[in-house]
Amino acid sequence: MTKPVTLHFPAPGGSGRATLSVTEVDPNKIEYVVKSGNNRSQGGATGPGRGCLTYLRAHGSGNSCGTLDATRPSPQAGAVVIQATTSTDGTALLHIVSP
Repeated sequence: MTKPVTLHFPAPGGSGRATLSVTEVDPNKIEYVVKSGNNRSQGGATGPGRGCLTYLRAHGSGNSCGTLDATRPSPQAGAVVIQATTSTDGTALLHIVSP
């Protein structure tokens, strides 16, 4: 993928649909916005070996960004986990993991 895209998936807690919009993808860069109900979170990674984790829950969300391994995150009870990482070869990876 080299251009913006929006993905739809079931929101946590059976609260309808959530959307993940990848807003920018370049070598060593990925930016995204997640929306579910009234919750909105954004994250991104710039530079090799960087990344963000977003935990989307029925009643809120949270981000953690920094140096991050590209290994697929583990499922979390009651949360959809979104991980965006950049690798040393310039590739951006996106994982969406649901419980």
